[in-house]
Order: sequence, then structure tokens, then C-alpha cells
Amino acid sequence: MSNYNNLIGLPYIDGLQDCYSIARRYYSMVWDIELPNVARPDRFWEDPQLQLYQMYKTTGFKPVLDHVYEIGDAVLMPVRASFENHAGIIVEDNELMHHLPNELSRIDPLRPKWANRVTIHLRHPQIATAQAATEEVVHLHEVIDADVLRNPELQKEIERALEPDS
Repeated sequence: MSNYNNLIGLPYIDGLQDCYSIARRYYSMVWDIELPNVARPDRFWEDPQLQLYQMYKTTGFKPVLDHVYEIGDAVLMPVRASFENHAGIIVEDNELMHHLPNELSRIDPLRPKWANRVTIHLRHPQIATAQAATEEVVHLHEVIDADVLRNPELQKEIERALEPDS
């Protein structure tokens, strides 16, 4: 777990500690993204008129169409409803942090159970930019001496390893 471990194991409290509040706190702590604190009535997730999660359109999040999940992505899904009433955050490879009513906040494997429910997959451009800035490409010739790569014995070993029958 990373710098969000204090968000795991919290009791559910309507409008105070719910799936939206865990998302707000996560994005603030980890990515310095401030989401508005919207008043939520008790059992807000049951009201199709509320549509709390449609606010992503005004908070900078953009839909992701390919469903290749990255750390920091938000996912919206219906849970016992016909509309998106539950949010979660991808926190590690194939892991979903979320908070269901009357349960403790937790991290679950994303696949297959939760990924199959996702109807809206979102990414904030600030997160994508930060992740791209930290990714570093390392070329083989930067870490292995060129003379070693030119060694005929090593070249034969590489060729053997790349053959389909090996």
C-alpha cells in the first residue's frame, strides 16, 4: 500500500465517509486534485435524480474508451441500481479502492467482479501528465557496455534464446 493506507478500513457514514469521500481524499492526498465536497443526503446512491457522479464532467476527468486501467483512474458503476451510483479508484495494478454502504472501505481485485460492472472509466489529465513525466525509457546500450553486446558468444546466446524452439 502507498500513501493512501489511512483510507482503508474506515466505517461507512452516509455523506461523510462513503465512496465519494474516499475518492475526494485520495485525489487530494495523492495527486493534489481537489474535488468539491457536495452535500449528499442519506442513501444518496438510491436516488436516480441526484446523479452525483455526473460532476466528473466539470472536475477535469475525461472518459477513457479503451478500458486499459492505470493507477489513479476513477471508475463509476451501478451497484444495485440502474445508474452510476458507486465510485472506485484504481490504486495498484488490477486493484480497486472503494467504499460500499454499511461496509469498511477496502481494496478489492478489479477483475473480474468489479471490472465487469464499470460503465464509466475516467482519467484526470493531471495524473496522466504526472505519470508520463516519471516514466523513463532505458535502452539496452545505456546499461550494458557496447563491447559486451558485440561479443560473438553473447550474440549466439541471444539468437538461441530468441529462436522459437528454445
